[in-house]
Amino acid sequence: MKDNFYQIIKTHREKYPKMEAADYGKLIFQSEFGPNHLIAEKQSVVSYIKQEYAAVSENSSPKVPEWIGGELCRFPLSAITSDRAAGLLAELFILTAETHRGTTEGLTAKIKQLKELGIDGMEEWLKGWEQQGYPSVHHSRAYRWAYQPHYRLLKREYAGYVPALLEIDKLTEQKKNVIIGIDGRCGSGKTRFAELIRTLFSCNVIHMDDFYLPPEKRKENWMDIPGGNMDFTRLRLEVLEPLQSKETAVYRPYCCEKGSIEKGRSMPFHLLTVVEGSYSHHPSLGVPYDLKIFMTCEEEERKKRLREREGSYFAMFQKRWMPMEENYFQCCAIAENSDLQIDTRACLKIAF
Repeated sequence: MKDNFYQIIKTHREKYPKMEAADYGKLIFQSEFGPNHLIAEKQSVVSYIKQEYAAVSENSSPKVPEWIGGELCRFPLSAITSDRAAGLLAELFILTAETHRGTTEGLTAKIKQLKELGIDGMEEWLKGWEQQGYPSVHHSRAYRWAYQPHYRLLKREYAGYVPALLEIDKLTEQKKNVIIGIDGRCGSGKTRFAELIRTLFSCNVIHMDDFYLPPEKRKENWMDIPGGNMDFTRLRLEVLEPLQSKETAVYRPYCCEKGSIEKGRSMPFHLLTVVEGSYSHHPSLGVPYDLKIFMTCEEEERKKRLREREGSYFAMFQKRWMPMEENYFQCCAIAENSDLQIDTRACLKIAF
């Protein structure tokens, strides 16, 4: 943690030379505790962000999301383009506030690092802050005058999703029946992103895992066929066509443990439908997607996630499923034909 946070302080110090002791205090307080001290009634948060967004100037900082440590970044209000977008940012801010937790021990460790840097006036300021019980901190007048800061704290992964979320928000404003597909490499975060969309929008989420073909119905060479393990016909007839007609769908999910099709489940129509999972962009599915998103992540990070998820099954997963997916991506040009690409590991790096 020390080296990473030293780098964060160094980066901010170089980028914002007008920083004073209070601004360093605000940086470490935000990086540890996030915005959970600012939780308020949702509508008031939305209204305040919209008002602040209207006041953002060309000189406002930051210009791009800035990592401040841990899971958090400062997301610039200048990156949004409408009142609706400001409302979406407010919801992400509230989600961050509700789920992020810091510790006094973490704050104390960062204070120790600050002391070691020998910043002018830091020791005296920290003593006064300690006597007050380490309350939340405001930017100094010099910092506000020089940089006109307008930002909100978000989880870093949320910052990486914002372009896609804004596009989804725009589509739901323009159309009464929106279908998006989230395809991509295993372990890249497709299901996680789909669940975030479900949290922010009223929608159906369809998981491709529910539409495997039972083993006895697969062709002999199914592993050589891109999507040879998928029942695209069942997905199209039972789910997508009814929802496209604004009707309730009744579908039969596949159970991997039993290797068989389960009883029917009801899925009422929503204005937004999200199809997530590998092979969701397969040409055989024939879905007129309003937005196609491809998610990826560097291989080592994906393997780490998959080991945690699959446990003892990881070796088979790596030997069989990962090569099959890569073959599908190449044969069908999945990434190239997507509207947006998200690298979920890039969302978590220092530089945006």
